[in-house]
Amino acid sequence: MKTIMLLFLSVLILSAIIAGRIIDEQAVNILKQLKLSEDNAKSEIFSDISGPAFYFPNVKELKSVAEGDRAATVQVVGKYVKDYTSTEEFKNRYNDYRESLKPSSPEKPKSMEELKNQNREELKSSIEEMKVTKNQMPEDQQAMLEGTIVILEEQLKQLDDPDNTMYSAEMDKMMQETYRQAVELHEQKIAEWEKKYPADNPAEMIKQWLTNFIERTKDVDFKAETVIDENGRTVFDKQEYERKDNLWKLCYRAGNETTESAREFAQTWLGELK
Repeated sequence: MKTIMLLFLSVLILSAIIAGRIIDEQAVNILKQLKLSEDNAKSEIFSDISGPAFYFPNVKELKSVAEGDRAATVQVVGKYVKDYTSTEEFKNRYNDYRESLKPSSPEKPKSMEELKNQNREELKSSIEEMKVTKNQMPEDQQAMLEGTIVILEEQLKQLDDPDNTMYSAEMDKMMQETYRQAVELHEQKIAEWEKKYPADNPAEMIKQWLTNFIERTKDVDFKAETVIDENGRTVFDKQEYERKDNLWKLCYRAGNETTESAREFAQTWLGELK
């Protein structure tokens, strides 16, 4: 018996939960083995598909599934993941997720005249507050704030200095041009977002998940040799295999029959989405 089940298989198994109820008795038993509630199962399914990712909690619990049943189980429960992604519940999750990824609109800048008036009010307020504070202090300590008040009053006068370029028409024009460029970039991002995440249609997200799985599992060498290293760990004899990601290694442990069954299901589903 293999030591661990293919991670993609575990995601499919959880998808036997549709519209709040479990369809298949086999899925009931496996869900119990995983020690997951229905709500948690659905959350894990959406999290993996939206990732795209192939993480799953308690995956070691699946080692009790008999090897001979694994490939067949992929095909049986594969239908349920497709059904779940077609439900209103899944679509609602998708729309919420989609909205959370929507690019934020750039904030329209204030005119230089508006900024100058705002700065004027802030300076006036600060000066008045300091004067009140100064008058409440002992006389021998009031000089500490007097210098600061003088500086703020000078800044207030400079606001209307015709030589002050900070609030000039040129600066106003520069700010508006920067904003125009930001709006243009935002429109491009919105177009990309709408293409990647069309409203009420999670198909593109699902296709990305399936494509990711197929691509990352296309070259699993099921004849790869393993050895025991100096720390007593089982590792691949070839360093290039040891550097592979966790999904590749899980597929190796699951075996050729189970992996190919999962890949076949993923490729068929992907073909239907395209």
